[in-house]
Amino acid sequence: MQVILKKDVPNIGKKGDIKNVSDGYARNFLFKHGLAVQASSSAVHDVGLARQARQKHEEREKERARIIAQELSKTIVHTTMKAGKDGGVFGSLGAAKILELLKEKGFSLDRSNILLEHPLKSLGEHKVKIKLEHGHASEVTVKIDQA
Repeated sequence: MQVILKKDVPNIGKKGDIKNVSDGYARNFLFKHGLAVQASSSAVHDVGLARQARQKHEEREKERARIIAQELSKTIVHTTMKAGKDGGVFGSLGAAKILELLKEKGFSLDRSNILLEHPLKSLGEHKVKIKLEHGHASEVTVKIDQA
């Protein structure tokens, strides 16, 4: 019997997949637990349309992430901190502050997007890596001036 999975089923398939399973398995387990519906021609057509819509949405999201990565690579954020004579700053600049500076520039990112090995503790320009969805990454220049 051909069924369309409504949810992910281990060892069978993922949501939206059309699978051939035994009649007993379909009636006694999949249908009973609401995991699948019988594959009619209209249901198969609906699954195809939904799959196309998901692909278009994913392509738009990938393009959006690529554009944001390009914009981030051109972005320079400035901040000031008190510093000693040797150029070392009093305090440090962490991911939360960088996120705040990027939000002021119009970027809505999450703290998990900022890949910062250690807080910035010196004056000058620093490159900070930003990881975006769909495998895109970028670097932002953070410029720390003396206050």
